[in-house]
Amino acid sequence: MIDENKRRAIIHDGHHVTEVLNVLAEEIKTLRSLQLIVDKAVQIIESSVDPIAGPPESESAEHENDGLLYGLIQSGKTSIITVAAAMAADNGFQCIVILTSDIDVLYDQTLERVRRALPGLSILGKNDWREAQRFERQLRTPPFVIVCSKNGRKLSGLLEAFKVARARGLSAMIIDDEADQASLNTYTSRGGEKVSKINEVITDFRKFFGVNTYLQVTATPQALFLQRPDGFYRPSFTVLSEPGAGYVGGEAFFGLDSKLLKNVALDEVEQLRTTYQPAPTGTVPPGLRRSLYSFLVAAAAKKIQNPTENYAFLCHISVSNADHKHIVNLLDRFKEETLSVLRNPTSKQYNRLVDDLKKEYDDLLDTQPGLPVFDQVVEKVKFYLHGANIKLINASSNEEIKLDSVYNIFVGGNKLGRGVTIKNLLTSYYGRNPQRPNADTVLQHARMYGYRQNTIGVTRLFLPEKLAEHFRLIHQMENALRELVEKYPKGKFEGIYISSPLRATRPNVLDPNSIGMYVASRSYNPAYPLRTEKMQKNTDWLDSKLSSFGDKTSAEEVTVDFLIELLEKCVPDPKHGIELWDLKTIKTALEKLKYLKGDKAYLVVRRGRDLKERRNETQGILSGGEEALAQKDAPALFIYRQNEIPGRGEVAVWWPQLRFPEGNYVLAFSFNR
Repeated sequence: MIDENKRRAIIHDGHHVTEVLNVLAEEIKTLRSLQLIVDKAVQIIESSVDPIAGPPESESAEHENDGLLYGLIQSGKTSIITVAAAMAADNGFQCIVILTSDIDVLYDQTLERVRRALPGLSILGKNDWREAQRFERQLRTPPFVIVCSKNGRKLSGLLEAFKVARARGLSAMIIDDEADQASLNTYTSRGGEKVSKINEVITDFRKFFGVNTYLQVTATPQALFLQRPDGFYRPSFTVLSEPGAGYVGGEAFFGLDSKLLKNVALDEVEQLRTTYQPAPTGTVPPGLRRSLYSFLVAAAAKKIQNPTENYAFLCHISVSNADHKHIVNLLDRFKEETLSVLRNPTSKQYNRLVDDLKKEYDDLLDTQPGLPVFDQVVEKVKFYLHGANIKLINASSNEEIKLDSVYNIFVGGNKLGRGVTIKNLLTSYYGRNPQRPNADTVLQHARMYGYRQNTIGVTRLFLPEKLAEHFRLIHQMENALRELVEKYPKGKFEGIYISSPLRATRPNVLDPNSIGMYVASRSYNPAYPLRTEKMQKNTDWLDSKLSSFGDKTSAEEVTVDFLIELLEKCVPDPKHGIELWDLKTIKTALEKLKYLKGDKAYLVVRRGRDLKERRNETQGILSGGEEALAQKDAPALFIYRQNEIPGRGEVAVWWPQLRFPEGNYVLAFSFNR
């Protein structure tokens, strides 16, 4: 938290903030939600460098004012960004640089939002620094905002324009939206000096301005928190944003009682791919067909109730343009065939179609009482289906994500992922299935999250159970990580819970020499305990604390907190080990397991042992068969008293071995080497 002695007065109701709040009030209707946004912006500015006082006194303090805004998927982080930018201007920052997506539609979306929210500031787009004279004139009339795409050429051009204008003296706030994407060095895992272009230029930006704060923004910070603790891109503070009223997130879809999730066969998703052997399916498979029927009914029902609104369906199963084109062709055929059936109400096919629509209507009625009567809905389906718009959204198409008909069906891949907001998204059919999914990437595909309280009753997500389990695990991981950040907002924590078979993030942005992992069911121990005279008091304390625990034939049940208390007195010899046994990290891991699995642990105590040589940190200190003394459903601490070694001047000491409970997870952490 902020040192009270160093806290400076923050202007939180200045002209720019007042103006942006007036704009936001049009879409955010509750005063409490607006106040929460202001509070988060205040936290950001309080933790930032003081633009009036000048640069930090020491180089070691430079990075302390660089932090992270950690939000939820589609939870309104842009609102906090714009208020923070306004507050930065009100508090003396002369230049606010917002780095955003290189995808044109997302860049334009950000630029439009910033211009609308900050009418009292000059907003420069990515082409507005080409004319050096005009740009220099702009720099003489601060404060101003620049919105630049994360494109190596654009960023280099902007930095060069600043250099030509000799603008190093400007105080700058650099806001990096989706900072875990593109901004990190993609050559980190290889070692050496090579640096990816965008990372290189952003680093140069941060070093160019003498007074600056670098604010990372993302809903998936796994890659950032797994940077080396002393790394230039590891946040030094974190502001945890909370969603406003009406936000729909993971619990709605992946909670135990969710009725919004519908399973489809994994095989049918595979058959939609053009690479499927012997040939991809030539018809719409049952799960996809059902999802389309659900959408037709849901959108027609909502259209009856809200005549000015249009609605969206999302199909996202692959990154392949060929797969997208194949699915669009299938959906075109589906539309044609369905219209043909609807034109012939005396046929068996018509009756079968109406029965299928009725099943989806009844399913929607279960979560959204008060729908228009079924016959009225069917008539609207017949009418609106003619105008259904099936759009291909990928790198090879120029289609925009616009709702220009009642039924809007979007098919695509990465372009429908990170940062994209799809208004009135009612139905999603999802099937991305990599062998080793990255948790942050999968979570960014959750386009069904967001402020959807008005449509949640008719919202459905169709996907294979295997992929649903991935989302459940990620939802669990996200909750655990957010709780950890809430507890340690200054980033002083050492672990991220990762459920197998997931990876936290793409491995190329991590230094493999600074990443450690605690794996389910595995045991870890100090390489060698510190056995100096000063440790005698720790041994005496543990002797007393463990006096009631005898050498029993099975483990005794204790609390996780009790294990932590014991481990705090077990000091490893710093001359040995590769840092897998790190008390801070182990405490974080145990606290996370307590949160996820409950406050239960096992303790096995033994005395009179004579281990005298170092072990590796996964070798263990047990004798044959002793691991079976404790069950595997909770953390188990085996703590063995080692006799003194007079000839080496080594006192008696307690040597611990910690075994993590069984399950599908690892606990990953980063350390300095």
